[in-house]
Amino acid sequence: MNALNKVARGERATIVVIALVAAVALVLGVGGFFMARTFLTSADSGTTASKASSDSNAGMSDASSGETSQVPDTAPQSEATAPTLEATASSMPPCEDGTSAPDGTCLHPASVQWLDDLLPDPSTVDRKDADAVCSAYVITNQTWDASRDLTDAFASIRASVYETPELQRKHTPNPELARGQGEFLPLVPNRSHTTVTIENIGVEGRESTRREGNEWVRLVSFTRSYADDSHEPVHELVFLTLVEQEDGTWAVGNAEWH
Repeated sequence: MNALNKVARGERATIVVIALVAAVALVLGVGGFFMARTFLTSADSGTTASKASSDSNAGMSDASSGETSQVPDTAPQSEATAPTLEATASSMPPCEDGTSAPDGTCLHPASVQWLDDLLPDPSTVDRKDADAVCSAYVITNQTWDASRDLTDAFASIRASVYETPELQRKHTPNPELARGQGEFLPLVPNRSHTTVTIENIGVEGRESTRREGNEWVRLVSFTRSYADDSHEPVHELVFLTLVEQEDGTWAVGNAEWH
């Protein structure tokens, strides 16, 4: 009995030891599994975060690179910007205290109006053609309109668009006060106007016109008629001294009316 009891005790002790060892192994195995899983999860998270950070930095780098590449394109555009309207307008001073003729000439005083319906357009007159300048000048100088002019001096100021600067400066600043208006006054009652017909340019029974240096004397004959027949047509002559300008155009430097 004693021997059998000893054997039984030994077997139970062995079983207990095996059970304990198995339990310990099981505990260690489960713990190791969770520890390994936690480690792997942390490693994956770190890798993912690192990749995301890398992608983010790469995106920022690309954006920064894109912005940097746009700078050279923007700078030249600002340098090549066209002049503003204000800058362009400043280079062309307005006609102050005067009236602008169709060719841009500023007429003074402002009471002098251009007669678009009666006069040739000075912007279309060929200034390199001496005869064209003579014709336009005489027509403009002898066309009077009592509905818009107070004296015939208004017409002479309009005709100054064909004159040299020296002759332009000789015009009266107060054309409304001009005297000797015997041939203008018949137009006043009906507020009528005159018309001019060029008869001839060159020589008409007088000494030959001459050309010396940059000057050319031209003789112009014309007829001034009154639209309302308030005065008989007037036939007149004028000697015009044309002066050739530096650009090859002709301008009236002197006029002798007969």
